[in-house]
Amino acid sequence: MIKRILLVTRGCAPDDFVPAWRAAMGAAAAAPPDVRPSRVTAGIVLDEVTPEPRHDAVGQEWFDDEEHLKRFESWLASPEGAVVDELLGRAVERDASGIVVAREHVMRGEEWLSRRWRDGGESLKHMALATRAAGLTQAEFFDRWRSRAGLVGAVPIPPVARGQAYMQNHPLSRDVGDWPYDAVNEVYFDNLDDLRARIAWFAENLAGNEDDLVRESWFVAVREEVLWPDPAA
Repeated sequence: MIKRILLVTRGCAPDDFVPAWRAAMGAAAAAPPDVRPSRVTAGIVLDEVTPEPRHDAVGQEWFDDEEHLKRFESWLASPEGAVVDELLGRAVERDASGIVVAREHVMRGEEWLSRRWRDGGESLKHMALATRAAGLTQAEFFDRWRSRAGLVGAVPIPPVARGQAYMQNHPLSRDVGDWPYDAVNEVYFDNLDDLRARIAWFAENLAGNEDDLVRESWFVAVREEVLWPDPAA
């Protein structure tokens, strides 16, 4: 699957942001059936878990392949798709927001994720955003990242910090310019206590163990809601 990941900063009053952000992400479902994403989620970053987060919200749209994504991007640029841009403008600060288009790789927990998408509603996840270490090509970085699933450097991540499902998002190659991040990963949890346990473990074990993989990294805790398709429909 191809995933369009929006990483945004709030551009309106806090009380107005959540409904404005949900409306902006949900507008993608108004695209024609062969154009609209196969799934849309809207996530809110939990400030109380990740103080001073790099972003306030994360939105995601899934596509079957790159051609599907191109059809959607063409629709966004059309008069009919302009409503999405208008709603985004009401919700986010554009200059402090970015997009990453990536190929999703589920590394663990496929059955759990299948239930999550089937049931819809809300879930919790821990996300890491990173730029690759100097000297690594994109292909070298992806190979090294895949080979370390379940590890921080050579240190195994304990079960308490592993979550129910883990996926890596590998940004697509670009002809011009760079994505804001070279890597976006997601680890899903059933409850907030387990998510906090992962954060605490990483705080004790990350420093110095990933210097040959990432140059910089940031973490956010997210409460994610499935907006499309609606399992109740």
